[in-house]
Amino acid sequence: MAAPTPSELDAAYGPAELARLRAQGLATNKEIRRFKVAVNTACPLRCDYCFIDKDSGEVISWDHVTGLVRFMLSSPGKVKKLLLYGGEPFLNFELVRAISLYARAEALKAGKDLDLSICTSAALPLKREWLEFLRDQRFFLSVSIDGDAAAHDAHRRDKKDAGSWTRMQPNISLILDVIGRRRAMAIQCVHPDNVERMLDNYKTLVGLGFENIEIEVIHGFGWKDKKSLFRPMMSQVLAWVWGETLQGRRRFVVCSLVPLMLKEAVVLEDWCPFHSSMETYPDGGFSFYPFAFVDGEGRARSRVGGAAEGVPERWRDCTFDLNSDRCRNCTSDYYRNPAVNEGNDPYKWRTEMARAFMDRVALAARDEPAMKEYLKEALIRCRIS
Repeated sequence: MAAPTPSELDAAYGPAELARLRAQGLATNKEIRRFKVAVNTACPLRCDYCFIDKDSGEVISWDHVTGLVRFMLSSPGKVKKLLLYGGEPFLNFELVRAISLYARAEALKAGKDLDLSICTSAALPLKREWLEFLRDQRFFLSVSIDGDAAAHDAHRRDKKDAGSWTRMQPNISLILDVIGRRRAMAIQCVHPDNVERMLDNYKTLVGLGFENIEIEVIHGFGWKDKKSLFRPMMSQVLAWVWGETLQGRRRFVVCSLVPLMLKEAVVLEDWCPFHSSMETYPDGGFSFYPFAFVDGEGRARSRVGGAAEGVPERWRDCTFDLNSDRCRNCTSDYYRNPAVNEGNDPYKWRTEMARAFMDRVALAARDEPAMKEYLKEALIRCRIS
């Protein structure tokens, strides 16, 4: 596709059009780096830590798709990442295909550099044709998996109460073969029940062939009793990865913020919910809460506008300033869901420890060849994520 001319850029995403959209809340003056889109609610699994109503049959409308894509691409900043999830997005793959092609075309018109990502339970048969399309569109693909069969099947079961570990295995092999190890990621979901086996489960995922593993914290399930275990267990994982790296074996521990930190030198304190927390639910509603963490009542409370009506006036003209009371108090009355907030401390520790680990790698890379190669490869993988 040919690059747009300046007049085409002006017409689609130029200053006059952006000013018009911002006045209506349909574009924002704040940079949106990551935007998650729940394309549907249907899923073959009934994980006990997911609050999505899998039987509601919701699917995002095309009008909402076009609105949210323009909302993201109209924001400042060169690099954007669009993440597709559900439910199970592969149950509506033709919609995934259409969204990706539309977003790519719009990103070209807007002069933006777009990364695409999709998350799956890998609990339904995946077609090679689907994965080849994702590969050709340079998708990053994440698989939600808790660890070994016992840890995974304890919480990730289907409607007949059967575990899903065994049915995933052919899909994992196919994903690694077609998508490749650089672009495939395991999302290791750490539950209070399995936190003491974090390293063992991490090694299981490495044994399955994953090189990129994100430690994800399950919220709202008894962390009060197990919270003190999270940091020492995370430390074990990072220590093992460090030792493997010195031996020339790359085992990448990532979290959703670390790629941005490496790619764009984003400091940890640079936290505005518009930067990395924006989500669109299947009904087109915008939120700063992950879709899977809130029930129907929580969805209504967490809504911050939507693809059709834009964002409320309180967020239309503000700009990020860590020293301003307005920014510090922006979400003080927002993140009040006790079922979600119970996992906040482990989530914060995970991010801080991952960042500290990468800082340590960067320092060691000055003198240690293995760490230099690790850092170089991490930067490549962050860019393609």
